[in-house]
Amino acid sequence: MIRSTSYAIEESLLFSGKRFFFLGESIHGVSEYTRLRLEIAECHFYKQAILISEADSNGMLLSHQNNEDAHSRLKNFPRILRTQETVNLLIWAMSRLIPCLGIDCIPRRVLTDFPVERHLIRQRETDEYIKARFSPNFFEWRDNQMAKQLVNISSEHPEYRMLIMLHNLHIKRRGSQEYGELKLKSVREHLEETLPLQSHSIAQLARSGSALHNDLSSFSFHIHDPLSLEVYSDATVCTLLTESRIPDACIAWHHAFERETVPAKKQYEGCFIFKEVQSPVLV
Repeated sequence: MIRSTSYAIEESLLFSGKRFFFLGESIHGVSEYTRLRLEIAECHFYKQAILISEADSNGMLLSHQNNEDAHSRLKNFPRILRTQETVNLLIWAMSRLIPCLGIDCIPRRVLTDFPVERHLIRQRETDEYIKARFSPNFFEWRDNQMAKQLVNISSEHPEYRMLIMLHNLHIKRRGSQEYGELKLKSVREHLEETLPLQSHSIAQLARSGSALHNDLSSFSFHIHDPLSLEVYSDATVCTLLTESRIPDACIAWHHAFERETVPAKKQYEGCFIFKEVQSPVLV
């Protein structure tokens, strides 16, 4: 993507001065979101950095320790993120010897992939997940677990900056202030309790296009809401609005179909807004 001088300066400021950079996405199944993550990594996280995904934490650690290839690492990701775009991101990071880790507590890697001496621990993790999955507080439990994993990784790598790639739902500054089903104390909020004032949250949004649901079915969307931040996409492929430029009253949309209840300016330090997006290439 071609960046104007002002765009490049604003982007550089957005990805500097902190240690944890949450780069979200309004929908998991969008090609442009992962491609932008690769561009951001190439520009701002090409050394002394760690890329962290919404993927099986211990599975990704196993992949890292065994130096698995990019396609093999996909089994740690939810099906919706097993895409060519994710492969390209992993290949680039591995070519630069940048660690690619995960923080999700959902066990996606099968038990037999792990060494025998780790089976008991892995089974305990799986049992804990299954128990939590059927509790009414599962989603907050999950975000809290992801934050704990992030703290652990940061303590093991104290000199590294982190690009943390999650859904927008998990990176909000005030997710606990949303209403209804969108109310969720985010990974960012949990992290702030242990490591305050060290994070930026940057959302990715899109006004229209085609995408995939988590069940891999395709859909098209176009956001017409005049108070949505998505309508601020201009003639360029992607618009960047930093916090000072986000209109006070504008709201972002969750998964293109559900209107958030807290203004975007209060949730994110910046937003990338795509005019139109396409579905990713599944592998």
